[in-house]
Amino acid sequence: MRMHVRARRAAVFLLLAGVSGAWAQNYPIKPVELVVHTSAGGGGDLFARTVAEIITRDKLLPQPLVVSNKAGGGGTIAFSYVAGKRGDPYTLLAVPSTVLLTAPLRSGLDIGLDKFTPLASLGLDLNGVTVRADAPYATFIDFVEAAKREPNSIVIGFGSIGGTGHYLAYQLEKVTGARFRAVPMKGAQAVLSVLGGHVHATTENLSEVMGHVEAKKMRVLGVPSAQRIPAAPTIPTLREQGYNIQSGVRRGFAAPAGIPKEAAVALEAMLEKAHQSAAWKEFATRNLLDNTYLNAAAWGRYLAERQPDMVQFMKDAGLVGKP
Repeated sequence: MRMHVRARRAAVFLLLAGVSGAWAQNYPIKPVELVVHTSAGGGGDLFARTVAEIITRDKLLPQPLVVSNKAGGGGTIAFSYVAGKRGDPYTLLAVPSTVLLTAPLRSGLDIGLDKFTPLASLGLDLNGVTVRADAPYATFIDFVEAAKREPNSIVIGFGSIGGTGHYLAYQLEKVTGARFRAVPMKGAQAVLSVLGGHVHATTENLSEVMGHVEAKKMRVLGVPSAQRIPAAPTIPTLREQGYNIQSGVRRGFAAPAGIPKEAAVALEAMLEKAHQSAAWKEFATRNLLDNTYLNAAAWGRYLAERQPDMVQFMKDAGLVGKP
């Protein structure tokens, strides 16, 4: 009798293994939707579409990868949509780490990390502390000392509330002990306000200021990265100037929670190949990304490890429950 039971179990195991193998071999059998939380033309959209173009051109996916913009609600519309597709390997999300971690806190919606399957992160999009070219601060240390001499006298403009520019401004105060006056602004207004002399500095994305830096209209006092950016080796890090500040938005991808393991493995492999392409490396260099790749496991750990800091930031900024 026991032999019959073992035989049946073995038969079931082989059947399931065959189904699993066939499923993995046939996936995907229809187009895959890639959801972006911003409108067309934004930084997140440009990232997602660049990767989608690489995947399509290099035939890394045997079905179309269709980019779908679901903007609004500070990311909650897109995140809620994908979270609601539990188990569906035909829906992907372009993930900006900061927004993914703060959106649940601001909205109160059930769209936390447990609703998603991390797949891979292709790079770190860095912000910087940028001033006008004729600013009286030769270094970031000078900038901090000026703020300490006259607390709240130096005005820092940043973009969206709760975004990476806001978080970096928060980190500057927390780590240096100086007091700045941080002001939220819309779109490119923070950068334009520095150029116009209306604010002293901005903590916005490097890709938004480098054109002005190259035109010698602005200077980057420091970047919050572990090491200098190869594409901009003359820009010092904040760490080498004595302040261990690391910030930025990691750009990657996730799927809904509960997708088949075979699909997650296939999608991760696809993204790794995209990251290894010459087109991606050119994009990363042009946009001054820290071009470090995180596989699914490392990407998931990164998000989990960053979460406590972002929760504290949101609480200190009074943004919990304020969409």
